[in-house]
Amino acid sequence: MNNVILHSIIKDYNTITYQFSSSGDIVKYFSGNMLSVEYPMNIESVPASIASIPFVCSVLPIIWLTNSRLELESLDKDFFECISKVKAGYESMYPESEFLGSIEVNRIVRNEPISSNRAGAFFSGGLDAMDTLIRHLEEKPDLIAIWGADVKYDNAAGWQIVQEGIEETSKKFKLDQVVIRSSFREFDAEAVLHRDFHQQLKDGWWHGVKHGIGLLGHAAPLAYLRGWDKVYIASSNCPEDGKVRCASNPTIDNHVRFCGCQVVHDGFECSRQDKVKNIVDYCRASGNKLTLHVCWESQKGNNCCWCEKCYRTMVALIAEGAAPEDYGFEDASKGLQDIRHRILRKKYYGVLKRQWPHIQKRLIENKKIVKRSGYWKHLKWIESTDFSCIEKARLPLIYRIQKMHLIRSKLAEFRFYQKLHDIKERVKHGK
Repeated sequence: MNNVILHSIIKDYNTITYQFSSSGDIVKYFSGNMLSVEYPMNIESVPASIASIPFVCSVLPIIWLTNSRLELESLDKDFFECISKVKAGYESMYPESEFLGSIEVNRIVRNEPISSNRAGAFFSGGLDAMDTLIRHLEEKPDLIAIWGADVKYDNAAGWQIVQEGIEETSKKFKLDQVVIRSSFREFDAEAVLHRDFHQQLKDGWWHGVKHGIGLLGHAAPLAYLRGWDKVYIASSNCPEDGKVRCASNPTIDNHVRFCGCQVVHDGFECSRQDKVKNIVDYCRASGNKLTLHVCWESQKGNNCCWCEKCYRTMVALIAEGAAPEDYGFEDASKGLQDIRHRILRKKYYGVLKRQWPHIQKRLIENKKIVKRSGYWKHLKWIESTDFSCIEKARLPLIYRIQKMHLIRSKLAEFRFYQKLHDIKERVKHGK
């Protein structure tokens, strides 16, 4: 049988390192790197039963989908008792897959936080996270950021830009920020997991399986030290999007608990466009300026203004009568000039069908305002596009002409080399 054994948890001032071994076919799903998590404070007083949770959260989906066994010395009682409900959330999302395996713990420990009545909120600087922060400002939540999630663990320059944005927000609202640096995307073989399970799950490993519970587990040691009784994680989808397969979902996240702290999957009732409106309305009413960081394709820490997610956010802001440049999209004007071609050529059918109709609706409702912004000439194609049947949407004429010329050029090139080959064959055979 496949086994993963957590042998020891090494706590060295602010860093937890996990020493583990694996055996059986499951070995190929680990990169050979150790899992290391750095916190912004001394964590040596955190009990091992809580300190083990970041590791357990990162390996549980692997254990379940490979029918393996996880062995460890101790685990927090609240967390141990929530595991079956978390697994049920995955089973509901992926009914065609079996989530099996087992977890064997020598000691189940009941832990109480050092204090209480505080909250934490995962905060990347993204749109969803910013919306959650605005709606829970009165709770003064600590902002939890994880270096190693979207920005790679060893990318110091890229992370510095992200952290500057988080620091700006924390200072603006007088909140504490807690930055966690984690190698949790480096210690498992994410590419191999994606390859082996993508067809079965019909989604990628990070988006569809790992990132929700993987992120949440990092909060456990801080929940114990800082006395959080709630930890918010912003929703990525809403009921109107349909049944979306995503690792962060209320059927999973809302069941996660550790040492008296409950996770809250926040804002699920709101569409992404609702959140954009909430942020824009807040900025107008308060006079505050907020910088959003939504891009997961750029490793420079900024918004590239060329990827689908940047496009989606920039157009959503414009649809609310806002200027993307005021929200951290410095190259918005340049990027939007080519939006139709880039969006349709790369065939983002799933997200276009789910989320762009919300944008389209507001764009049409605010058409007069959008026209005054100067962006309408690049966005007017959205008004008449049927996003429920986006596969039939046509590329701009200029790109269709270019594609036609390219096909003709390739065909002419093929015919030329075919004719040259025939001549050589005739010469070779003396014809």
